[in-house]
Amino acid sequence: MKFQNTHKDEVDWLISIYKNSVDEELKKEAYERLISFGLSAKEIEEKCTKPQTDEDEEKNFEKAWKIQSQRNEAEEYTFLEKIKIFFFGPLQLLRYFDSGLKGLYDLNYKTKFKQRLILLISGICFWGLFCIVSYNYYEHKRMQEIENTDISEWEKNRIK
Repeated sequence: MKFQNTHKDEVDWLISIYKNSVDEELKKEAYERLISFGLSAKEIEEKCTKPQTDEDEEKNFEKAWKIQSQRNEAEEYTFLEKIKIFFFGPLQLLRYFDSGLKGLYDLNYKTKFKQRLILLISGICFWGLFCIVSYNYYEHKRMQEIENTDISEWEKNRIK
């Protein structure tokens, strides 16, 4: 078999997308994936001319979706994505009320879901502690400045 890390049903589903889609970008992406799976342009055209019923296309879609869902389970974030989520995820959560967790759960990204949840919680804790520490530091500096201020001139004028 020519294509690795793929399944016949995935190829059939990509063929049906390429054959039936009106979206040119989607057609192009399906064609490029078919080429990356090892099919030649001639083989793609042959498969496009072969008739398929709607039931076959639906079965191919279901099988391809199941395979993609299994692949999604173990997919992880890259190091840079993790840093981005840690620092900017809480801001996105507060600004748009969107954690991104629902989409990950719906598409069966189990590992990414856990990573994002942990990164968001730790990011919120980090920013909360950062704000508290910053406030306490500047409050401490302000109090030191007040204590170190020379008020002897003011007291002399007040007593008169």
